[in-house]
Amino acid sequence: MRKLSFALVFLLAGMAHAQAPKPAAPIIPKPADAGAPDARASSDAGRRDAAPDHPGPVRGDEQLPPGHPAALRDDDPDGDGDDPHDPHGANNPHQGQGNGMFRAPQDIVDDDSALPPGTIAVQILDPENKPLPNVDVTLGILQQSVAKGDARRHVNQITNAEGAVRFDSLETGSGVAYRVTVPREGAVFAATPFQLAPSKSGMRVKLHVYPVTSDLEQALVVMQANLYAELKDDRIQFEEAINVYNFGRAAWVPDNLVMTLPAEFTALRGQESMSDQGVDAVEKRGARIHGTFAPGQHSLIFRWQLPYAGASNVDIRVGLPPRVAAARVLAAASQDMKLRVEGFPAAMPNSDMNGGRLLETTKEMQRGEVLRDLNITLSDIPTPGPARFIATGLAALGVVFGLGYAYQTRGRRRVVPKGDAKRTRQQLLFELEELERAHQAGDIGPKTYERARREIVDAIARTLAS
Repeated sequence: MRKLSFALVFLLAGMAHAQAPKPAAPIIPKPADAGAPDARASSDAGRRDAAPDHPGPVRGDEQLPPGHPAALRDDDPDGDGDDPHDPHGANNPHQGQGNGMFRAPQDIVDDDSALPPGTIAVQILDPENKPLPNVDVTLGILQQSVAKGDARRHVNQITNAEGAVRFDSLETGSGVAYRVTVPREGAVFAATPFQLAPSKSGMRVKLHVYPVTSDLEQALVVMQANLYAELKDDRIQFEEAINVYNFGRAAWVPDNLVMTLPAEFTALRGQESMSDQGVDAVEKRGARIHGTFAPGQHSLIFRWQLPYAGASNVDIRVGLPPRVAAARVLAAASQDMKLRVEGFPAAMPNSDMNGGRLLETTKEMQRGEVLRDLNITLSDIPTPGPARFIATGLAALGVVFGLGYAYQTRGRRRVVPKGDAKRTRQQLLFELEELERAHQAGDIGPKTYERARREIVDAIARTLAS
């Protein structure tokens, strides 16, 4: 973790140096009034600046800084943000100004016993915790009903001189969820969704709104890329985690930022998020990043597939977003399989959570070094060999003999006991359900899915005919 922090320091130092001659830009924090970003409170977990847990082999938080630039300083060995030489400790309002980074203030969504049930009190603040008047605040309301389905509506109010609005007489209970958002200049700032408990208290929300830029040159943003590859039947499945760190005072909104992928990529799907952040497929081009990246830490996780024809060697080129401080590539591998990434150290063997063999290589950028794509080679992949063709030929002969037998015995109907047919049909229906679930999860390719589904449906038809 400390090594990767140095890579981030190099990039941030270069960015701060490049931006120093531009004091007129309003969204660039001046060293005299900048702080350092802080991790969000646990009550704010899950919103736009919190990285979601990653269930797969690529865990974007394993080698990343904790989102707290105090951990980048050599005089803060425990990484808690307290300078041992600072008499003010964590309460020093000027802490972190020397490194040109901004400490993002904490958003709050919490119960307030001073408010009556069914009430939401909202205050909109700027990056310095000052109230923002005349701001249009949207309260999104989601009503969930088993009988009627989901119903969505919105209520809007304008903040007063204290940056406050209040929504009264709202429905409580688990059937209704609320979310406070503020759209501004193409960005969307949002609090964590919540419900109003039928208790003796309402809910108080404090939401910070930041200046917005789409120009990456005007933002203190760095990234880390993680890519995991695994061979599955007739395709290679990739899973990527892009971790975004915004150390500036402005929210960054990407403008048509597309990470290039091989033209034949398919089945790109991003992980669902409670924010407007996400990744969309651009046909024959790649993956487009969109959303609002406010000061703090964010994670984007998505999957895609590449057709695989069974070759022993595969070359793949994967584009990266800008300002990548470090990249990591992993591949599920057989005993003899090899992984090579151009410009990276030799891949080392590792193990996944289930004890399977992995190959892994990591590269951290040095000052002035730019990494725009990953040139990956998977070699010595085990191929089926002649046994596969022998088995296919035997299966084809079996089909021919079966057709001949059916032709000779046409007109003679085989009677299957009713109980046997019913049990067989139930088993086939279960297999069909499992097949559909695996297809939806992306665990099998389209060709295998179509072939297996056709065989199961034909078998079910035969049980009905019998």
